[in-house]
Amino acid sequence: MKIRSLIVGITGVSVLAGAGLIMTAFLGKAESFSTDTAGYRSISEDIEATGDVHGVESMTYYSSVTAPVDFYELKTGDVVTAGEKVVGYDLEDLLNIRDQAVLTAKSAENTMNGQVQASNNNQAKFNKAASDIEVYRTTYALFRQANDYVNQGQYQENWDVNCIADGIRKDLAQKQAELATKTAEMQEKQALLDEAGVKEAFESIEKLNKDIADLNADLAGLPPTTLSPEEYAQTVLNGNWMSDIMRNWTEASTLKNTYENQILNSYQKEQLRNSYDLSELGVDSAEENLTRATEGVYIDYDGIVTSSFIENGSVVTKGTPLFTVESVNDIKVDVGISKYDIGKIEVGQKADINIAGNEYTGTVYAIKRLAESTDSDKAKVTVSVRFDQPDDKVYIGLEADVTIHTSEKEGVLTIPTEAYYADDNGDYCYLIRAGEIAKQYVTVGSRTPEYIEITAGLNNGDIVITDAITDENIGQKAESR
Repeated sequence: MKIRSLIVGITGVSVLAGAGLIMTAFLGKAESFSTDTAGYRSISEDIEATGDVHGVESMTYYSSVTAPVDFYELKTGDVVTAGEKVVGYDLEDLLNIRDQAVLTAKSAENTMNGQVQASNNNQAKFNKAASDIEVYRTTYALFRQANDYVNQGQYQENWDVNCIADGIRKDLAQKQAELATKTAEMQEKQALLDEAGVKEAFESIEKLNKDIADLNADLAGLPPTTLSPEEYAQTVLNGNWMSDIMRNWTEASTLKNTYENQILNSYQKEQLRNSYDLSELGVDSAEENLTRATEGVYIDYDGIVTSSFIENGSVVTKGTPLFTVESVNDIKVDVGISKYDIGKIEVGQKADINIAGNEYTGTVYAIKRLAESTDSDKAKVTVSVRFDQPDDKVYIGLEADVTIHTSEKEGVLTIPTEAYYADDNGDYCYLIRAGEIAKQYVTVGSRTPEYIEITAGLNNGDIVITDAITDENIGQKAESR
């Protein structure tokens, strides 16, 4: 595009031309100018840029296992095809790892099953000991109740006998006191030679002696206050049973506590299960790695190797980059677009691509949302243009010139670029109106190297001047030549 007002009027030729025009005006003659007509046209606005050719698909392949590489021949620039096997691994180490994982899992399973079985056995023994304790407790109580019954019966019998004996002893003491009194009375009567009194006292003494004898006989005839031999034998037998029961009871209690401490709780069982599950995961992982290594690495699409990071015989770890492949059947050009033009570009716009004189068509298919600084320190946005029909003359890594058709409009009002000017007040042009030169400010839209779209300020058919003139020519008589 040209901003004509910045150029016109600064050379001597222009000054002379302006002076000639003024003289002509004084003479009243119309000056002839090159003109064009504001009219409706179809225009296309383009943005030109240069970028590098790449495959639309670009994939870096990484090792999925840790193993030595025993098959690899790729070099940068090699052509590869979809389905081609390009990497093979040595399987010896992975086979050993798999076998070790299987043994570890089997050991974990045996440990789990063994401890669970032992726990179940201890649980059964614990239950038996707990049941025995209840039996011993009940049996001991029965024997204790039997002995208590015998002892309680003997206690009641002793109480009754003692009560009767106490009564007899009281009567016996009373009779003995009366005997002593009668004896003393008889001795007094004898001293007084009172035969009748002696006789009476003697009779009383005889009766008292008989009563005392009867009371002693009653006292002697009372039952014994000790257990009978049978009762004693039964209590001894009960005591022996109680001793045996208590010994077994104590032993069962000890066994119960011992077995209880050897029973796995739910958390311990879960821990064993988790350990076993982890070992199984180790087997699955080892099997998966072995399967991947056995398969090797295959190419996903036709392409070219743009980077190679390993050599045959290398020992790679899982995640190591192996090589990078860019597609050759689906190709793009990545160009940098400045902040002035990026707003005009949209996905789907058509483009022309030139590589070493070969012309191709393409389509904008991706616009990055990140601006990156270039060698000139000016940030640009990467726009990717995909080739519509690439051929074997399109080489990855070559530089390509791209013209993006950002705006295609049908039937818009335009003027030639030579008629367009701009100053601090806006966009304008000069036109011939009623035979005189007039200045007209306009509103512009799309711009191409040939035409400027006018959205306001001009009408279809207006005659615009394409020669170089200045505001000094305004009002001068003019005509088209």
